[in-house]
Amino acid sequence: MVNKVLRYFLMVGILICILSIFFSNFQDTDKNEPSTIVQPSRIQEILSEILAVIREIKTSVESSESSNPSPTASVTNNNGEDPNEIFNRAYSTNEKGDYLKAIKEYSKYLELVPGDASGYYNRGLAKYTLKQYGEAVKDFDKATEIDPNKASVFLYKGYGNEMLDNCAQAIDDFQKAIELGEKNNPELYGHKARCENHDENYDEGLKDALKAVNLDKKNVYAFFELAYAQYGLERYSDSVASYSMVLQLNPNDEVAFHNRGLAYAFLKKIPLACKDFRKSLGLGYAGAKDRLAEYCK
Repeated sequence: MVNKVLRYFLMVGILICILSIFFSNFQDTDKNEPSTIVQPSRIQEILSEILAVIREIKTSVESSESSNPSPTASVTNNNGEDPNEIFNRAYSTNEKGDYLKAIKEYSKYLELVPGDASGYYNRGLAKYTLKQYGEAVKDFDKATEIDPNKASVFLYKGYGNEMLDNCAQAIDDFQKAIELGEKNNPELYGHKARCENHDENYDEGLKDALKAVNLDKKNVYAFFELAYAQYGLERYSDSVASYSMVLQLNPNDEVAFHNRGLAYAFLKKIPLACKDFRKSLGLGYAGAKDRLAEYCK
């Protein structure tokens, strides 16, 4: 089939070439005039375009033939199931919320197609949803080994490492995701800031938290990390303002009340601090009891 197509284009090319020679005598361009820019005739342009298409078709077909396995090379399991059927079943099961079954199906698929990054990534997502963070990170690691250019894999690898309190690695993962295209993801910057704050790198935590809130003015998680970084940098008035924004978005955040109370205490606004500590305790944060004993005797 391919050879027939190539022969057809070759015949057309020869015909156009003959026509271009025939019509060349009718061009009125003065070749002896130095100021005249000699351009190819329309027929010559068409010929060049057709030859380019022929080369593209030939290259595409050769690439396709070299990359497509022969029908006899397809892999099936002992039950004669096609890997694509297993993958689709795993995906459908995951969409229905049956994550344990989805993990089993993806495992069957990966036994047959161990080099597919998407299989490891999807299985990792199911494990992450079930809070199996260590196992999820292993799958994300494997996916990045196979395909190191998927931003989403590094993103969730970062989330998993964050949940394991491996913040140094999580920060690296988040940065890699940013480099691969996740530049406008407020959730990413918020979680990256959380890890930087966790490691007491408040300057970087502040920068990333600001990026997050600039991208999403209602991101309560990012405002919390912004307030936390400001507190760590002893910018207590700014911290109070940011915690107030957290409480505006989430009025029942007992930790935000506690932390804002601490910022008030450093500003020597003890009545306001005690009010926040009491509110925090009333919402169930046990640590506020110690603050009340310390500041509100």
